Amino acid sequence: KRIFEVDPSEMMLAFQYMLKLKIVMPAHFLRESGEPIGRAFEIFSDSAQRLGVYTAFDYVDIIRKLIKMWGIDKITKLTEEAERARDYIMKLPERLDKISERIAIPESSPRLKWVY
Repeated sequence: KRIFEVDPSEMMLAFQYMLKLKIVMPAHFLRESGEPIGRAFEIFSDSAQRLGVYTAFDYVDIIRKLIKMWGIDKITKLTEEAERARDYIMKLPERLDKISERIAIPESSPRLKWVY
């Protein structure tokens, strides 16, 4: 939160940049032998969504919590560009909610070789 006090415009732009690129889990690069990078994480992610362990709605909830915790809507002295970034950030959770509702979760996933 302190960085928003020190340099609010640059941090707002950085937050927007991070959200546009998506927050990628380190396990995204998990790989099983003979499979492409990311395939094992895709299987894991589908399973987690299906079981409700970690869903797209959880991701959106984290973004909402960051917006609230950092008081994004109350930050002042932003440049024009940073104001546009804030507009994007503030609208993002609602947009992602709509997308999350349309996500088709596979009924089942292939087995991972290392899960017995």
